[in-house]
Amino acid sequence: MHWAFEEAQKIIHDHPNTIPLTCASGISPSGYIHVGNFREVATTYFVVKALKKLGAEPRYILSWDDYDRLRKIPANVSGIAESEIGKAYTNVPSPDGDPNKSYASFFEKKFEADLAKLAIKPEYIYETTRYESGAYDELIKVALDQRLAIYDILAHFRTEAPNAQERAHYYPISLYCDTCGHDATTITEYEEKTGTLHYTCKFGHSGTQIIGQGQHVKLHWKIDWPMRWTVEKVVYEPGGKDHSSKGGSFDVARKIVKEIFGGRAPDYEPYDFVNIKGQTKKMSSSSGNIITLDELLKIYTPELVFYLYAKYLPKSPFDLGLDEDVLRNYAEFERKAAVLKSAEEPDELLEQMMYLTGVDLSKNIPAFSRVVNILSLTSNNQALTRGVLEKEGFTAEAIEHVLGRASYWIENNAKDRLYQVREQPDTAAFAALSSKVKHELHEFAQLLATKEFSDDQMMMQTVYDLTPETDKKAKRQAQKELFQAIYHLTLGTDHGPRIPLLVKVVGKDKMIRLIDPA
Repeated sequence: MHWAFEEAQKIIHDHPNTIPLTCASGISPSGYIHVGNFREVATTYFVVKALKKLGAEPRYILSWDDYDRLRKIPANVSGIAESEIGKAYTNVPSPDGDPNKSYASFFEKKFEADLAKLAIKPEYIYETTRYESGAYDELIKVALDQRLAIYDILAHFRTEAPNAQERAHYYPISLYCDTCGHDATTITEYEEKTGTLHYTCKFGHSGTQIIGQGQHVKLHWKIDWPMRWTVEKVVYEPGGKDHSSKGGSFDVARKIVKEIFGGRAPDYEPYDFVNIKGQTKKMSSSSGNIITLDELLKIYTPELVFYLYAKYLPKSPFDLGLDEDVLRNYAEFERKAAVLKSAEEPDELLEQMMYLTGVDLSKNIPAFSRVVNILSLTSNNQALTRGVLEKEGFTAEAIEHVLGRASYWIENNAKDRLYQVREQPDTAAFAALSSKVKHELHEFAQLLATKEFSDDQMMMQTVYDLTPETDKKAKRQAQKELFQAIYHLTLGTDHGPRIPLLVKVVGKDKMIRLIDPA
């Protein structure tokens, strides 16, 4: 059974009377959202999809932590002044200078558009809106009134000893200054009866804010997280391994939700990092070393993107590479789809995993590697490639599903795969060949001119049979020499695509002229 279905069954068992079953993800719009962040979304999405398949009624929420402070300006983001650090993301200008957008919405809308391409449609919750609408006022007041108890819980998970002075001045909130919008504030007094906060700001400002009267206050992360579990009645949420270690954020939040807010922690799924192949450091929006979902979707179809995440257990890290791994990943997925299509009694794990990818097995999609090979022979010409694929019987919709992605991959990640078909015969190269190979080339040219091949396999077998050797080892060597001669005379290299595809793209007449110029 796939892990998402196992988790869905557990949720249904643990919450038999809960409708809907709220499953949550959360992301901070600190910069461009990357494929590592997407694991948070994909993990919840798979469980939601499994719940639906099992007949439950899930609710999928994605919370944008856009009331967090801007901690640093990412290396790949420009147009933001250092003076904006310390303000809420929604109070920082948009990097593109659009006055109708904020820093937060600039990145949020980009990622939401990418999720729409995958048909992922969660209920978006914008934390600035929730906080400033008063939705959390009651529990903010609870947290402030219970601040010493919260300090004691936090201290329990810390290695250093509690400090009485620190405890007396502890507040589980960040307060944004009414004057400058920064969170560089110090709370000087809290009036529990009225919920009034008195504060000073390091930029020389001071003021008061009253809970329930438009305050600009955000709970610290380890208190904010369990507070939202309580409000949204969350039954499932994943979290990165940095939150999942013993004594980490989840352990703290689980204790706070029970002892402070009187709630219950959701079923929790720790997940490991997604890494960029060849890099040892963690993918990070702030450092700028990322691959975005938009970039991934320029190369991978939606079902392939889902497959890359669904095939691993959440706790298993994996690398994403845009090199030859792309061909391997497509080939692996296409093989599994073919197995599922033909199986009389499909394997449960495979069936569930492919269900989660959303693949439509009724569609006949050209293999990604074949499209790449045709593009490689046509100088990455999509129009010529489209024509070849149409002649092979593929629909326009099926072709477009992979053609642009294959072309983009070649142009940006695999230009070394491009071949240049010769325009004129290389008579010098032909003259240097042995008489035996020349004879085999002449025979192949004659066959191309006179024989109709019913399929690629028939042509391939015909080429194999051109070499007369009977000893297996000698025959393999003879075939290698023949193939190298064909490739050299047509492409100027000693390797290339399968011969039938080469003939199809180059054309029979031109092929004959190139391989048999005598």
